[in-house]
Amino acid sequence: MCHKPKSSFTIPITNRAFMLKKTLFISLSLFPPMLLACGPDFPLQLTQDRQSHLSYLPQTAFSQQLTSLAKPIPWQYQDAPAAQEYLWDEVHNRYLSQTRAFEHSELNEAHLALVNALRDAPSPVEAEQIAAELNDALPQALTWYTLGAVAFDAKDYDRASRYFIKVIELPEQERAGRSLWALYSLSRIELILSKTSSDPKQAVRANAYLTQLQAEVARGAPDPLRLSLASLGEQAYILLHQGQPLIQASHAEYEPPKVEVALNPATLDKIIELYATQSAQGDSGGYDSLLMLSRSLMAKDIAELTPLLQQASVQQLLIAYWQSSTNEFAYDGQLSDMGLKIAEILKVFPTDGLVLTQGDKLAAIYYQLGDYASADRLLALAKPSGLAWWLRAKLMLQKGDQAEAAKAYAEAVRHFPEQANTSKPRGDANQTQQQAIHADTEQATYCRILAEQGVLSLERGEYIEALRQLLTSGDEYWQDIAYVAERVLTTAELKLFIDTQVPLIAFEYPQDSDWYDSIEPINNRLRYLLGRRLLREGAIAEAPAYFPNPSLNTIAQNYGKALTTAKATTGIESAKAYWVAAELARHQGMEILGFELAPDYSIYQGVFDLSDWYSPDKLSDKEQQRIDASQAIPDKRFHYRYTAAQLADKATDFVPHNSQAYAALLCQATGWILYRDHELASRYYKKYVANGPFVPWAEHFGLQCEPPDFDSAVKRQRANSIAKWNAIYHKLKKPVAYGSLIITAVLIGFIGLRRRSRRAKNHQS
Repeated sequence: MCHKPKSSFTIPITNRAFMLKKTLFISLSLFPPMLLACGPDFPLQLTQDRQSHLSYLPQTAFSQQLTSLAKPIPWQYQDAPAAQEYLWDEVHNRYLSQTRAFEHSELNEAHLALVNALRDAPSPVEAEQIAAELNDALPQALTWYTLGAVAFDAKDYDRASRYFIKVIELPEQERAGRSLWALYSLSRIELILSKTSSDPKQAVRANAYLTQLQAEVARGAPDPLRLSLASLGEQAYILLHQGQPLIQASHAEYEPPKVEVALNPATLDKIIELYATQSAQGDSGGYDSLLMLSRSLMAKDIAELTPLLQQASVQQLLIAYWQSSTNEFAYDGQLSDMGLKIAEILKVFPTDGLVLTQGDKLAAIYYQLGDYASADRLLALAKPSGLAWWLRAKLMLQKGDQAEAAKAYAEAVRHFPEQANTSKPRGDANQTQQQAIHADTEQATYCRILAEQGVLSLERGEYIEALRQLLTSGDEYWQDIAYVAERVLTTAELKLFIDTQVPLIAFEYPQDSDWYDSIEPINNRLRYLLGRRLLREGAIAEAPAYFPNPSLNTIAQNYGKALTTAKATTGIESAKAYWVAAELARHQGMEILGFELAPDYSIYQGVFDLSDWYSPDKLSDKEQQRIDASQAIPDKRFHYRYTAAQLADKATDFVPHNSQAYAALLCQATGWILYRDHELASRYYKKYVANGPFVPWAEHFGLQCEPPDFDSAVKRQRANSIAKWNAIYHKLKKPVAYGSLIITAVLIGFIGLRRRSRRAKNHQS
């Protein structure tokens, strides 16, 4: 998988309109991510503007292509390289050279003080006077080399040469690690003097010093400054300028530098090899030199360039340069000057010998120039490779054949270099910086192919397969993964996929860290996404299991318990529970309810809204239906604030309307959405005005709110109940009294009649 290498399962704490977007996003696909506005890293999202992204072939790194031109160096370094940083000299308010910076870490305090005293002497003569008083306090090699360096800085090259020669003539055990420095300086002196001399022997002597330097390194001499690598560039420089004036580089602000020398076909192969080897071993001088050489070749007339193209190394160098410059081929749908020049060169470019070894790369150049017929023709002859199949997939998409494109993508994945198709961590102590960069770009290209394969599956309606392929493509395409998981798959489909294919990965949770400093494994992030989706849809019992972070798990459980309690109880207890859920939704809503992408952008903790960055794609009816079914309710930024406001409003149904809690709940609901939905906020306010009590803070309703006082609400409820019965009593008091009198009178009359009736019966008897 294309995730960041992990040493164990526990991860420690340790990221035309289309042409414009291509320029902005290219480095996000194969290189470190770019920035949009002032935000953090915004990865490329292939599921937006799909046609353009699937047709686009990212340019590759120039350094990546140079490795095939390099040769192994014939020596093994015996020590670690010195730090490349310059050292700040507080005393003299200046930066020290790399040699002086290295001396600060190499020499003991006493020797360093003496060396600095020599180096800081006003002149070579005064430095010699100081040296004469040292009385062997410094090793002889250090004294002589330092005196030579002082003379070199003063441009007294004769004096400097004498001291440097003394150093290299010392016995090996007495050179104090300065013989390589002296040899390199001697070669530099010869090249400097050659500027004003026509003596060809100076270049020969310079090369001899460099060869001697390399021989000493091969015999085991320490080379912490990697002068042996720099010597390769110096030797190439000598070959490049044999019998010619020194290099002239243009430095105009908007003009790339060019090597203004006549190029010799007989020596170009060796020159390119030396620079490429220097670059491959991590010395940027080789990279810069080949970049200038490539631009020089591009600047030549076709007639002058044609014989140079017979050299295989020149062919490879130009292809490498073109592949790293494809963003400059066209603007606004038209070929640029560079694109036109490449098209002109390709007319005389020899391809017979390149069909099997460079055919796929040359086909890529044709593709980038928009010459699809030539690209297709070369691919038919090229040796099968990941790049060839990737190009074939894109050509099939150009023809509208998605089925054949899907097959080609599968072959591209299968043919891609094996080292890119692994997740084993890299860490070879002998691995150079350029090799590491090469490995990273290879891995990034492989991940890009997987991601495009996933986007094509999405276009074909194969949604589960699309998620699987995108998940394999890794962190760089998390937005695409989130889009498919959050909006395209149903909740049931996503849950089944995660339960069966996305295991939880152990993660060390920081006690206190910014959200962007602690990115969890992609498996865990996908599980969070499902957990939030389940909570949004009311699956409160299932959701917490997908929140592995203990803190968020507790919040999710509390939110579910609050909703359960609110529905299972009545009165003030129900209102309290709704309020707990409302507060959690408002203040932890991003973490437990937020959408990973639009409208909430939980991916950036809601700090950035990219919904207007992309133009909406024309989706298939099936995908559009799924998107509509999974959209936020309401489909507004920070939608969970509306959920919180609704829960607070629901709580008002269970508290007395004349209580402080009623006013406070509506005040909080109003404030939470006041600046996002004025109409809804007004409804909450009007509800308060119509039903609620006067409160001192009502003048700033929604802006200054008190928390609801449920204890007072209980008292208010009791008082309301007593008042209700009192009102009933006072309302019925008189009618009851009159009724009682009437009933009493009726009863008395009835009793009197009964007595008279009884007496009458007794009298008759």
